[in-house]
Amino acid sequence: MTNNRCLSLYVHAPFCRSKCPYCAFYSFAPRSGQMERWLACLAAELETIKSGLGEGESFSTVYIGGGTPSYLPLALWRKLLGALGKVPREPACEFTVEANPESVDEEKLALWKDFGVTRVSVGVQSLDDRELKTMARPHDSAQALRILELCMKKGFRVSADLIFGLPRQTLRRWHESMSKLVAEGVTHLSVYQLMIEDGSFWGRCRPSGLPDGYPMYRWAQYYLPRQGLKQYEIASFAVPGFESRHNRAYWKRSDVYAAGPAAWGFLGGVRFANCRSLARWAERIENGQSPVEFREKLSAAQEASEAAILALRTSEGIHFEEFAARYGKRWLDAITKRLRALPEADFVWSGNGVALSPRGMRVGNSIWTELMDLER
Repeated sequence: MTNNRCLSLYVHAPFCRSKCPYCAFYSFAPRSGQMERWLACLAAELETIKSGLGEGESFSTVYIGGGTPSYLPLALWRKLLGALGKVPREPACEFTVEANPESVDEEKLALWKDFGVTRVSVGVQSLDDRELKTMARPHDSAQALRILELCMKKGFRVSADLIFGLPRQTLRRWHESMSKLVAEGVTHLSVYQLMIEDGSFWGRCRPSGLPDGYPMYRWAQYYLPRQGLKQYEIASFAVPGFESRHNRAYWKRSDVYAAGPAAWGFLGGVRFANCRSLARWAERIENGQSPVEFREKLSAAQEASEAAILALRTSEGIHFEEFAARYGKRWLDAITKRLRALPEADFVWSGNGVALSPRGMRVGNSIWTELMDLER
């Protein structure tokens, strides 16, 4: 019997050429043999995932993130795609690879295209060479623009990431990076405010000259829609029809399988995470054990709270009838009561649902705080 679950797969490649000072993700410059061991264990983990699928089930989105997946040598990419080729995908599967400009070339792009990769997410971060140097990025702006152009010529959908709130960044520099990407023809842009996190180099040695990111985010909300890129979730703008389906799987709490060290997944209402250590993750797989080291099952109130917060990250917001059917009218009423008590200008209400207004997106953290602990 065929199951109609909408399934996604996230694969974590933890390797980078060098560690960026702001990064707290699980990633590192590999030592000899680590990539090969990762690949062998990943192939075994993918076989386990495949065996756990129901009859007729296949993935509608696949996302290889990191780290810097494009840093893998071409020979290992061939083996990685060979392992992924055994995992069933829908004919219209959205297949995304994260890439950095300095580690992409025509051979890799040709290999990805032949295999069925549809989307390349490029870690541009800035098109100002002074900012790139501050971030210790191993590419310059010209290199980033060349790779974006090459990806588009090869027929990929292209997404670019930018960071705002960087040391000594000005609103003018921020606008110039965005406007150059728009002029290049990028159809999807994700903008992230610099977060100084524990575990990063800047978390231990905080940089000076950090600007207020609020006006930069507000300018993105003003400028990008006027260039044809609509804001469809809190950090992402896209030409209609070019949104990331994989991103939407997270916001809708769809089932996401996870492979690789430190990879997070979500199945049947249970959130889980693999070992945050390549050695520990590999040892468990080599010994026939599960690499999962964290599981969390939320209460009904916690599920409703999380679902509301995730929905409000998107332009679609909360659809009342669907939400009540899935999580219960009790929790929908509790959520709408709290939202009604907040400033009206933060929301767009309709007869069928509620979403954040552009102003609401800018103060999202304070709104989501109000939706925690629905039982209080």
